[in-house]
Amino acid sequence: MLTVVRSLAEEAEERAPAGPPVPELLVTLVQSGGEAVARTREQLDVLREAGVVDAGGAGLLEIVRGIAATVTGEELPEAPPTDGLAVEAIHQELSRYRYCTVFVLEGEKLDAEALEEELEPLGDSLLVVGDRNALKVHVHTDDPGAALSVGARQGVIEGVEIANMHRQTEQREERLRESANATDVVAVVAGEGNRAIFESLGAARVVEGGQTMNPSTADLVAAAEAVPAPEAILLPNNANVVLAAEQAARLAGKPVEVVPSDSIPAGLAAMVVFDGARSAAENAAEMRAAIEGVATGEVTIASRDAVLNGLKIRKGNYFGLAEGDPVAGGESFDEVARAVVERLLTQPREVLTLLRGADAPELDGLLAELAHLHPEVEVDVQDGGQPHYPLLLSAE
Repeated sequence: MLTVVRSLAEEAEERAPAGPPVPELLVTLVQSGGEAVARTREQLDVLREAGVVDAGGAGLLEIVRGIAATVTGEELPEAPPTDGLAVEAIHQELSRYRYCTVFVLEGEKLDAEALEEELEPLGDSLLVVGDRNALKVHVHTDDPGAALSVGARQGVIEGVEIANMHRQTEQREERLRESANATDVVAVVAGEGNRAIFESLGAARVVEGGQTMNPSTADLVAAAEAVPAPEAILLPNNANVVLAAEQAARLAGKPVEVVPSDSIPAGLAAMVVFDGARSAAENAAEMRAAIEGVATGEVTIASRDAVLNGLKIRKGNYFGLAEGDPVAGGESFDEVARAVVERLLTQPREVLTLLRGADAPELDGLLAELAHLHPEVEVDVQDGGQPHYPLLLSAE
C-alpha cells in the first residue's frame, strides 16, 4: 500500500509543473496507480506465492478511480481484471521481518534516494518521504538499530517507533481466540419475528420448525455441526421436537447439550441467560434453571371438537392453555387470552411477555385490562409471527 501511495505521489509531482487540468491528471494517476498495484505482486514473496496483489494498494486505487470518475463526470473506469486466489492466499504466515521501524530524520540537504539505497538491504515495506530538511522513514526489518544508524549518518533522529510485529500478530490471534464462542446455540423457531428475537439474543443458527413442521434429526445434526463453536446447545422449543434433538445430540460430531424447552417462550427465557464463553454443559445448567422459573401459555385455534379436562372445545374456537393445561375456550379471543393470563399470574410475576402470531387479533383491549388489573407487571409485546398460535405468553 505504501509503495502505491508513493507511486501516485511521484506521478503527481512529476506532472504538476506542466499544469495539466485536474480531471486529466486524475485519469493519469489511475493509470499509473494500476501499474503500481500490479507490481506489488512481485514485491512481496507472500503475494507472489499467493498470486495476488496487495489488498490495501488495490483499495486505495479504487478510491482514486472513484474520485476521477466524479471529477470528470464520466462513467467509473472499469477495474483491471484480477486472477483467482491461489490456495496459499489463505495461509499467509507472519511477516518475514520482526520489527516495524519508523523514525523522523531532520537535517540539511538530506538525500532521500541515498537513504533508501542504504536501507533497502535491511528489510522490506520501505518508504522514505519528505524533503531536504525532514524525512519520515518506515521499514520492516530484523535490525532496527542498523536502520537507525543509517539515518543517524545523515541527520538527527526524532520520533522513533519500533513495534514487534510478530508479537502484535500473536496478540491479535489470541484476542480472536478469546472472543470466539466456546458454545453456540441452535434453536428451532417458527415465525420471522421470533427468529429475529432469538438471533438478537445470540442464537448462531435457527432451524425453521414448530407445530406440524418439525425438523428431522438429520436437520438438527447438520445445524449443530455447522455452527463455528466447538460445542453446541439445542433448543427444540416444542415438545414434539425434544426427542429428535436428543437423538441429534448423540449423533453430532461435537459435544451437544439439549435444553428441553417445550415452547418458544421457554426457549427465549433460556436464551436470556446464555453466555457463549461458557461450555455447553455450564450453559445447559443455567438455561434449564431459567426455564424452571418461567410460566408459559398459549392461545391457539381448535382444529376439532374435543373435551379436555372437562372443558368442551369446539372446532374453530379459540383455545387457551397455561403450563400445558387447558384453561379456557370460546369465540372471544380476549376472554380466552385473559383466562390464560390470570392463570399465569396466580403467583407473583414481574414480567409478562406476549408474542403475537401471524394472524393475531388486536391486543388493545387485553393490554388495557392488564394495565388496570396488574399495574405492577411489566408487559412486553413482540411480533413473533408464528403460525397456528395467535398468542404465546410467558410470565417471569
